[in-house]
Amino acid sequence: MAASRAVRTFFEVDPPPGHTPEDVYPILLPPMCLNRYYVAEGVRIYSQDTWCRVTKGEGKRLIGTYLSPALDYYIQQTDADNHAVREAACASIAEAASKIDAGLLQPHVTRLLDTLVVCFGDQSWPVRDAACSALGTLLSTFPTEAKAAGHHDLLAEHFLRNLSDSIPSVRDVAAYSIARFYYNHIRDQLAKLKDQPAESHGVESQRVRGKGPGVSHVVVRSGEAAHDARHTDQTMYSCGSLAPKLRKGFRLHLDPVLPFMLGCKGGGCHDGLNQRAGEPWERADGAVRLIGQLAECTPQLFTDQMVEQLLSAAALTHYTHYPYFLETACHVVSQLATVLDKPRFKRHVDNLLVVLATAMESDLPLAVVAAEETLNVFVNRLGPNVLRGRVENHMDSRVVRNLLQHLPPATQHA
Repeated sequence: MAASRAVRTFFEVDPPPGHTPEDVYPILLPPMCLNRYYVAEGVRIYSQDTWCRVTKGEGKRLIGTYLSPALDYYIQQTDADNHAVREAACASIAEAASKIDAGLLQPHVTRLLDTLVVCFGDQSWPVRDAACSALGTLLSTFPTEAKAAGHHDLLAEHFLRNLSDSIPSVRDVAAYSIARFYYNHIRDQLAKLKDQPAESHGVESQRVRGKGPGVSHVVVRSGEAAHDARHTDQTMYSCGSLAPKLRKGFRLHLDPVLPFMLGCKGGGCHDGLNQRAGEPWERADGAVRLIGQLAECTPQLFTDQMVEQLLSAAALTHYTHYPYFLETACHVVSQLATVLDKPRFKRHVDNLLVVLATAMESDLPLAVVAAEETLNVFVNRLGPNVLRGRVENHMDSRVVRNLLQHLPPATQHA
């Protein structure tokens, strides 16, 4: 924060005779830009304001002008000891990849890919998340260059690994990144949900979707389960400065043997140590998210069998975290209701209503809210009378029992 204040003050005073602010742009613009993504809110907001004051709306042009030193700095910071800095660096690369002219970026594609592949192996999930987003943008913009650099298969491997991550938002970003470029993967992961042990694990705190104050986002338990020692008196950390140091990924192009010597897989060591492997329900969750993104981004890859697989997976409620899977399923059903053409959507309405009814029966308030919101999407897409008729005449009694009370009154025609 002190450095951010010093930079703002530096640009507020006149430069010495014979010098201009442009003289220091290659040095100060890159860290100013990166700090706009720093996890500490005070630093982030202050830096965003400083950026607007200094660049006066010309930030994109200035970064394009000083692109080489900016990318040099971002790449350097992906190797920082502080994982929050590495996250901000990946976010800055993602911004450059999405906003800077492709012709300016092309000479730097190979080294950016090398850097982001390393970040895929970071133990900090926000770093992996940001790296996945940046890689998705680079891969869609420079597919030929990525393949020529030897990253085509490697990137596919990493995206699929993030799709099975134990962090929900990482799975979400991975699904979005992949959708623009795997039917078999969806089928296999949803089928494996039946192998999920009853005692499941997850990261519930990441599932809050801004439904307003007072909304519970935990599975309600009673008796001994309500006082499980695994969830009591555990350490919490603030923005990252006091948290345990998380290791960076390995630079495979420098030492491709080292990760395997240490018992690691892929592009880094997060497969063990602090980062547990995704469970079957989390891998299925990622596959469901991919269904939604395929339907939206590449509808030609979306198949009717995917809805049947989603329905089969949603019917499995033998594991602890099934309400979280149902919440995701409801959001994806809402996505399907919005992006599929109407005849195709109407063909699947009966099956999709069963998913919503199952979510209504769960113990997780967010799953219930997600089902209610999705039902409203159905109303807007089909009309209240048509939807009421589909619900009232549904063959599954759970649909009538759980959904009918949430429908708007039937409209009367003159």
